[in-house]
Amino acid sequence: MNQASVRVKDNALIAPRRHPQARAVLPRPRRFSSLWQAGLMVLSDVAALAVAGFAAYLVWPRAELGQPLVLYAHLAPLLGLFPLIFAASSLYPGFGLGPAEIIRRLVSGTSLGFVILASASFALKIPPAYSRLAFALGWLLSIGMLPLMRFLVLSVARRFPWWGEPVVVIGDRHQIELTLGLISGARSLGYRAVGALCSEPAAIGDRIDGVEVIGGPELSRAVSEAGISTALVWDRWRAPGAGKASRERPMRIGWLQRQFRHVVILRGEEGLPVEHVQVRNLGTMLGIEFSNELLRPGNRFVKRLMDIVLGSIFLALSAPLIVVSGLAVKLLSRGPMFFRQEREGLDGRVIVLWKLRTMYADAEERLEEHLAKSPELRREWESKYKLTRDPRVVRGVGAFLRRFSIDELPQFLGVVNGTLSLVGPRPLPDYHLKIFSREFMELRRSVRPGVTGLWQVTVRNDGGHDEHQSHDSYYIRNWSVWLDLYILARTFFTVISAKGAC
Repeated sequence: MNQASVRVKDNALIAPRRHPQARAVLPRPRRFSSLWQAGLMVLSDVAALAVAGFAAYLVWPRAELGQPLVLYAHLAPLLGLFPLIFAASSLYPGFGLGPAEIIRRLVSGTSLGFVILASASFALKIPPAYSRLAFALGWLLSIGMLPLMRFLVLSVARRFPWWGEPVVVIGDRHQIELTLGLISGARSLGYRAVGALCSEPAAIGDRIDGVEVIGGPELSRAVSEAGISTALVWDRWRAPGAGKASRERPMRIGWLQRQFRHVVILRGEEGLPVEHVQVRNLGTMLGIEFSNELLRPGNRFVKRLMDIVLGSIFLALSAPLIVVSGLAVKLLSRGPMFFRQEREGLDGRVIVLWKLRTMYADAEERLEEHLAKSPELRREWESKYKLTRDPRVVRGVGAFLRRFSIDELPQFLGVVNGTLSLVGPRPLPDYHLKIFSREFMELRRSVRPGVTGLWQVTVRNDGGHDEHQSHDSYYIRNWSVWLDLYILARTFFTVISAKGAC
C-alpha cells in the first residue's frame, strides 16, 4: 500500500485496498477546525462567567445594597480578559488535558482575572465604587460555574463526529487496543482516534474498537499528509517474526516528529504517577521524576484541612435528611436505625463505619439462601461482591436510600473525626480486600479510606477487581486538590442521576 492510498472521509481514515493509486483526499484545514472548536469553548466560558456574575449581583448588590444592574453591566466588556488568560493557559480548545488539570487552570486563571479586576477598580479608585463582597461572590461562583459549564459542553460535543482532535495510534495490536480503550474513557482529553498503524501485518484491515488498522508505521507520512497532525506512539512495539533478543524495537521517534506536529509517546509502566511528572534536562538525556503526592506531609495537611471544612459543611446540611431517613427505616423495618461496620482504615487500623441501615436484620442468611439457589448469581457475587438485585436490601425505603446514596451520609461524621476522608479508596469488607495484591494493599493502607472515590464515579458496578485496583492506585499516586474537587463534583452528579450506591 503506498502513501496515496490513504484518504480521509467523515473524520476517519480509509485505506482502499482495491485502488492503491487513489488520490489522497485531505480534510478541511486544521486551523479552521481548531478555531471554531476553541470558539465554542470561549462562548461556554463567557456564558459561565456571565451567569456567575449575575447570580452574585442578585445575592448582594441588588438584595442588600439596592444597586442597579446597569452599574455592573459596565463591567461586561471586561469579561474578555478571562478568555485571554485561559488562552494563555492552553485551554482553547484544551485537548490533551485531564479533568484535574483543566480545573486547576480554570481556577488559577479565574483567580488571576479577578485579582486584576479588583486591583484596577480599588487601587486606582475607578468610579463608581463596586462592592468588594460582590467581587468575592462573583469569584466563588465563577470557579464553580466555569468547570461545570465546560464539562457539560464537552459531554455533549464529544457525541458528535466533528468534535475533538483527530489522532492516529501507532503500536502493536495489544497496545492499540489498550490506547483506544483509554481514549474512550478519558472524555475531557478530546482525542478522537481516526485510524491505527499496527506493527503486525496480520492486523491490517481489521477494526479494533471500531477504529480501522490502515497499515503499518511506514504509512505515518501518508497519514500526516492526509491532515492528521497528532500521533499517539508507543515507544516500543513488538515486531512479529523477530528474534527473541530483538523482539521489542524502539520506534523512530525523531522520524515521527518530522511527520507529525504533535507526537505523544506512550509507555505502559503500571504503577507510575502521571499527573505530577517533572521533566529533567540531563544534557543529552531526558530524565523523568516521579513522586507520590498523597504521601507528602504538606499535601496530607491540605487534604485533612479540606476534609474538616467541607466535611463539617456537608454534615450540617445532611443532618435533617439523616434524621428523616433513619426514622423511615425504623418504622418500616424492625431493627436499629444505624448499621455499624468494622473496616480497615489508615495504617491498617480498624475503624468503625456508620451507615443508615438499608438491609434486613437477617441479611446474611438471605444472601446465602439466594446464592445457593442460583449459580449465576453466585458467579456475579464472586466477581464483584455486589448483586444487581440484592435480596438483603429492605424493599422500598432501603432500595431508595441506596439508589441515591443517602445511607452513606452519616459517614461525614467519620470525615470530621478523622477516620475517613471525603475522597479516597472505599473502606471494604475483609472478604473483598483479600482479592487484592499485597503491593496494592500496602499502598491502600497508606491513606485514609474515603466516602467516595475515583472508581465509584467512573467504573462503579460495571468493573471488576482489576479495574477497582487500577483506579484506586491511580488516585493515590496522582492526588491533587483539583482531582478531589473533580471526583466530588462527579459524585454529586452520579448521585442525583440515581446510578446506585457507592
